[in-house]
Formats: sequence, structure tokens, C-alpha cells
Amino acid sequence: MNYLFRPTPIERYSVLGRQVFVKRDDLFGVHPAPPLGKLRGLEILLKSYYEQGVRIVGCWDTRVSKLGQGLAALIQKFSGMHAIISYPRRKAHPFPSAVLIAEALGAEVMPIRGNHVSICYSQASKLIAKRGGVMVPFGLDCPQAVVAVAKEAATIPADLIRGGTLIICSGSGVTLAGLLMGLPVAPQHLIGISSGRSVAKILACVSRYVPKISNVVDLHPATFPYDHALDFPCPFPSHPHYDLKAWKYLVDHIGVLPDPILFWNVGA
Repeated sequence: MNYLFRPTPIERYSVLGRQVFVKRDDLFGVHPAPPLGKLRGLEILLKSYYEQGVRIVGCWDTRVSKLGQGLAALIQKFSGMHAIISYPRRKAHPFPSAVLIAEALGAEVMPIRGNHVSICYSQASKLIAKRGGVMVPFGLDCPQAVVAVAKEAATIPADLIRGGTLIICSGSGVTLAGLLMGLPVAPQHLIGISSGRSVAKILACVSRYVPKISNVVDLHPATFPYDHALDFPCPFPSHPHYDLKAWKYLVDHIGVLPDPILFWNVGA
């Protein structure tokens, strides 16, 4: 088995008297890789870059996500490749812990003055391109990541989905697209809770991979700002800026969600 990765289980919990199944995709990464299911797609993407002769790969990371840590861990599998991690710098704020881990793994850290995400990403892309490198797509919005999620979704037993509810946190829209492509059957409701991105941008991402979005999809705008770390009880580790916000929705609406209920814990 790949020493950085492991299979992810489906666990069972009782929530206010209801049975809830939880796909622990956050358990995919093994330290020094972060707990992030989307690393499946990142490894495939890096292999593609390597075969094209790319040796410098950069990524844009927020102060609360761990994609950069994942890039720094995975890139060690490809001889001669070098990672550059860019993130928004804020005065009087320490380096994010994931960025420090990435640096310890050998990645180069390239802070960018805080601004709109699209502007920061563009600035980082130009700097890395000048050095002959390429940038990981923002939010890992690429076919490799979507297909990797779809393959994992295809392994979910149909009886945990059919006629029921599937709830996820939606950041970029990549995981939602992969679920729509790969699930063996459609649930009655597939509820996505935005971690901060607009519903329109999430749908735009999904539409690049799923031309006709099923009417079972119910996307909700962010209830909390992206940088708000939610404090809410959860029986398993759930990222306070991402998955936990969707878990709160599940708990708050548990009385009206049709069975079976499946929560997809992505990690970040």
C-alpha cells in the first residue's frame, strides 16, 4: 500500500436518535500528507506533470487549508520535482501550521500580500511561470481530481444512498462533481453546504464536468464566513472551516432528512 495513503472507511453514528453513515475520506492522507481525500487527484496530476517534463509545481493555499502540505509530501515521490507553496501573508500573523510543515518537507514558501483570491492566484502563477513551473489549478479544479473522487464514490454501497440524503461541504465544487459522476445510484437529496465560495461559482465548476446537473442537488450558500472556525460538537475529526459547517446543517435538520443519511467528510 502507498505509505502516504490508506483506504477510507464508512463509519456509523447515532445523531439525535437517527443513524448517520460517515465517509471518512479525511483519513485518506497519512502524515506527513494531510488528512485530505482530494490528494487522490493531486497525485495523478503530479504524475502527468512529471511525464510532461515539468519540475517546478506551485500551488495557492489559504491560511486554513492543507493543499500545500499535500503537494510538499507527494512531490517527494517524483525525483527532481520542486514544490512552491504560496499563501496570503498577513502582518503580525504567524505562518500557518500547514505551511510550516510543507517548508519542513522541502517546499519553498512564497507569501503573497493578501488580496482577492483571484488576484493572489494570478500573481503566484506569473511568478512560478517565470521560473518555468506550472501552478496546480485553484481548488484542484481539474479532471484528474474529479475522476479520482468519482472512482471512490463508485465504491459506496447503493443501499447507503438510494432514496436517502448525502451531505457534503462544498469548497470548489470538485468533490460534488465527482460524486455526481461516480455514485452508483442517485440519492433523493444531495445537499452541498458552501464553505465560502458562491453557489454560482460552485455550479460553474460542477458544470465543467457534469453538463446536466441533477435536480437532486441542493446547494446552500455559506452560513458562516470562510475564515470563521466553527465550534460545534462532532463525534469525529471534522475541519472547522469546511466539513464541520456541513455537519452542523445535518444535525440542525436531522429530523427531516430521509434515510439513509450519508455524510462525506472530505478533510482539508
